[in-house]
Amino acid sequence: MSIHTPADVHSGATSEEMVARAVALQPLLRQYAGYGDAHRRQPDEVIAAMTEAGLFGLLVPKRFGGQQANLRTLLNVTEALAEVDGSAAWVVSLGAVAGWLVGLASERARDEVFGEAPDPRIAGSINPTPAERVDGGLLVSGRWAYASGAPHATWAVVGALVPDDAGTPEVLLCLIPMAQLTVEDTWHTVGMRGTGSHHLAAEDVFIPDHRTIRLSDIAEGTSANGAAEVDDRPHTGSVLSLSILCPLLGLGRAALALATEKADAKPLHHTVYDRQADSVGVQLQLARAALALQTARLHAEHVVDELDAAAVRGIRPDYAARAQIRAQCGYAMTQALEAVNIAADLYGAGSFAEASPMQQVWRDANVIARHAGQNAAVGYEVLGKALLGLPERISPTV
Repeated sequence: MSIHTPADVHSGATSEEMVARAVALQPLLRQYAGYGDAHRRQPDEVIAAMTEAGLFGLLVPKRFGGQQANLRTLLNVTEALAEVDGSAAWVVSLGAVAGWLVGLASERARDEVFGEAPDPRIAGSINPTPAERVDGGLLVSGRWAYASGAPHATWAVVGALVPDDAGTPEVLLCLIPMAQLTVEDTWHTVGMRGTGSHHLAAEDVFIPDHRTIRLSDIAEGTSANGAAEVDDRPHTGSVLSLSILCPLLGLGRAALALATEKADAKPLHHTVYDRQADSVGVQLQLARAALALQTARLHAEHVVDELDAAAVRGIRPDYAARAQIRAQCGYAMTQALEAVNIAADLYGAGSFAEASPMQQVWRDANVIARHAGQNAAVGYEVLGKALLGLPERISPTV
């Protein structure tokens, strides 16, 4: 039985209000610019402010105190954050989607996770490590890489590989309190340093059955566990691909803004142009970058609108639709990255001065674009096989 009562229900903010909260956080993110690079995590003050704004509970059901927002809101919120700090946007985007995952778990698991707070900070890594089936659950020992937001997390979602009833290996996602895990300081990268995506480690940690979710159920959208509030929320693992893309769009906007501002104020060295903006070559490149980013945004908007509309109608997207979304997200990623790279070219060698904001945007964007969950070639293969009617499925999250 749920521990929540009607008095606990959070009315939730509108989409416009949530985006306004994200925009209002931009000055704070600017104040702490550089902190993530130096400390490889978000500052406590930023995490506290984003928590207070309800961003980590963006996709949490309303009756648990969350916002139960749609995916268009997730897109707009994370894009606004990433215009200033890609790492902060990433932590929110993945953390919000982790809250969505918990919303698909058993009633008992949701009470345990959301009972502490309506917007728990959840780190995660779905790459599975072998686990042992024991009476009432699983016993897990192992390590999980790339657990974004680990330094401030209260819970974790990690993958476990176990045999099903027929002896076939299957991946389960396990909900574990962070107090039962160890954070290993392993996140040493050239970009997205402020995400704190360290390793998590477990030693003989018991996970009860009610705190496990089958990854295949998430992809298929069949893990609602009878919860009514899931009916107007997304039903598919396609949300995972979308969460990776959203911050990159904000970084693209930041890169274009920086390149445009410089073009109006700086000469084009080794030419006769006193302003870069007067060069036809610069004009053409800026136009290409703007159109590439617009292409990426249009694909992202199409994906969120399709998923939001399906959720409202209670429709579970079939495999063909999920394959299309996976490919669209990968393609949008390539277009957003192209926009960032063109903007950096326009900005010139000065992009890579340590004092230049462009170098951090460029580093963050290029790291995001290499995330395995957003590999464009994989997305194209998934879609190509689906279009040809081939039965092989190569991604467990589609």
